[in-house]
Amino acid sequence: MERITLTSLLLTAVVSLSAGALRQYHFVNEGKSWTEAQQHCREKYTDLATITNTQDQTDAERVIKSVDPKAVKVWIGLRSTWIWSLNDPTFYTANESQYRNWASQQPQGDGDCVFMMKADGQWHDEKCSPNRPFICYNAEATSEPFVPVSVQKNWTEAQSYCRHNYTDLASVRNQTENDKIQTFIQNNPISPDKAWIGLSRLWVWSDNNSTSTFTHWHTDEPNYQFEANSNENREHVCTSIDFCHQGRWVDDKCTGPYPFVCYDDKLVLIRQNQTWTEALKYCRDKDMDLVSVDSLEIQLRVENVSSTASTAHVWLGLRHSCVLGLWFWVNGQTLCYDHWAPGHGTGEEDCTTTVRSGAIQTSDQRWISLPETEKNNFICTK
Repeated sequence: MERITLTSLLLTAVVSLSAGALRQYHFVNEGKSWTEAQQHCREKYTDLATITNTQDQTDAERVIKSVDPKAVKVWIGLRSTWIWSLNDPTFYTANESQYRNWASQQPQGDGDCVFMMKADGQWHDEKCSPNRPFICYNAEATSEPFVPVSVQKNWTEAQSYCRHNYTDLASVRNQTENDKIQTFIQNNPISPDKAWIGLSRLWVWSDNNSTSTFTHWHTDEPNYQFEANSNENREHVCTSIDFCHQGRWVDDKCTGPYPFVCYDDKLVLIRQNQTWTEALKYCRDKDMDLVSVDSLEIQLRVENVSSTASTAHVWLGLRHSCVLGLWFWVNGQTLCYDHWAPGHGTGEEDCTTTVRSGAIQTSDQRWISLPETEKNNFICTK
């Protein structure tokens, strides 16, 4: 019986799977704002394009040019947003993390860090390099949590100082806290008349999953400056591929309208508890398959996807054959790459009770051998 099952698995994989990158790009040649493009991608695919390396960039350019060789600017999923240095979500209630006290026509696009003016308590953006006094926040304080520091440092140094000596650079959650910090600045020997607070501009991918530091900016980008007296949303600046600049990235106001690139990630975590055989059937009933991991690149993608699983183990498309005494992938490949935990994957499995299948541990991302009757989350590949 096992010999028949093994043969069936191998033949099905050959006809149902095709080679290709895990992240597939789709060019949509319709002019939309960045937000409209994001909504379209999330409805039709996975999200606006995330680009994490030069191969991703090349793939995105190729799919764009295959549809429209004359494309000029095309939205991708990178957008700037203002984020507090103290990013613990439990520290903020309701919309407190979104409280702002920008001065008129701010932020202007002058830089990625924020200071408060002593005179009026309003905020301005500027480059992070000037040395200024700053305000720390001390979560352990029994009375006043805000700590003015008159020593002048750049924003990054100020952040490090506050995190080492207190909790973090100060977040400002409401007008009451803003007024309190302004009073501290006015009543303390802080000079000049500006002090860093904990707000800074970060570039974040639409899917919120990528931690890649890869960038492909054109020279002197990002450098967007808002027009004087404009009413546009100053909280965000968006990113496009600009073919007038050899496909380099440029920043732009998010209203566009430009065509855009979506991506469809081939790895899908299914948060249902099923046996290995049930998981395999589930994937194949939806024109997918249990994931096969044949390289470090795919292993890293699997680690990322499995990190949000609701079970301690997540099924892979990895199966043991007692007849042949070996492990194999359901896509027909043998194990050229492996990531076994110690003591697992030796091929000497106990075949007297149940068939063994492979899973990844969410604790350390190593593979382990489990009875196929256990019920776990699993990963399908499109």
